[in-house]
Amino acid sequence: MGEKDVYLDTSAIAKRYLTETDSEKVDELYKSAEMGNMRIYFSIWNLGEAVGVFDKRRKTTDPKLSTQLLLSESMKLLVAGTLSILDVSSDIITNSIDLVLKHHIYVADALQIATARKIQTGRFATADEFLAEIAEKEGFTVIKLKG
Repeated sequence: MGEKDVYLDTSAIAKRYLTETDSEKVDELYKSAEMGNMRIYFSIWNLGEAVGVFDKRRKTTDPKLSTQLLLSESMKLLVAGTLSILDVSSDIITNSIDLVLKHHIYVADALQIATARKIQTGRFATADEFLAEIAEKEGFTVIKLKG
């Protein structure tokens, strides 16, 4: 993993497909990946969770369109070799449980930190202030996005 590589949590991924504060910061990460300057990582869990975010925003955005954009762009970056989508494995679940008990966080948040730890990327992007705090405690350089 390169030092510029980054793990995107669900809140960061959603900013790519919804117009929100700091969406442009996530756009820059994707642009850098498109240019081959870095690699983006997230979990298959994040894909499902992002669709849930899109659905919650259905009054202001088309969740099907946002989902299609997410999936098509993810496929493009996967083919280019600048995106990796990680499975939820038993060791990630085990490490997530340890993080839940250590930091008293939701298992979904713990899963994201455990996945980022497994791939050993040093950067973690999130708009969740509490998750950012925990990620920093776990040794990540956090790209803090506004929620």
